[in-house]
Amino acid sequence: MISDCFMVGANEMNAEVYAEFSLTGINLNPEEVTSKIGIQPTKTWLKDELISPKAKIRYQQNGWKLRSHLDTSDDLEEHFRVVLDQLKQGWQPLVEMCSVYDAEFCGVVYTSGDRPTIHFDKEILKAVLQLNAEIDVDLYVLPLES
Repeated sequence: MISDCFMVGANEMNAEVYAEFSLTGINLNPEEVTSKIGIQPTKTWLKDELISPKAKIRYQQNGWKLRSHLDTSDDLEEHFRVVLDQLKQGWQPLVEMCSVYDAEFCGVVYTSGDRPTIHFDKEILKAVLQLNAEIDVDLYVLPLES
């Protein structure tokens, strides 16, 4: 699965963190996902759309994504927990859809000096397993500003 986890730039903080859940598939209908689970996504896309306006790369599959709404200075584990809490509203239909389509939790950490904590407790791991999902964590270590 090609990950759509990316974030441009970094602010003055020592770390920026976020997490997302995505569901992708050639035959996935993003509007149907929203309708079945009753949760508004952060983003949806269709196969062959540009990944970003400035890119030449196109999506290979249709997709539905939900991003954490915490402050970017919070721990990665908390971002995962918030996304899972958001998904609980439509849990059973989502579990069924995750048996058909590709599910992934993506965590992104930008840091410049701090050693971020990357830890997932058993509760998070059980939920990820119930969704038949993968976990992808992208860690970007940026140079210290002078």
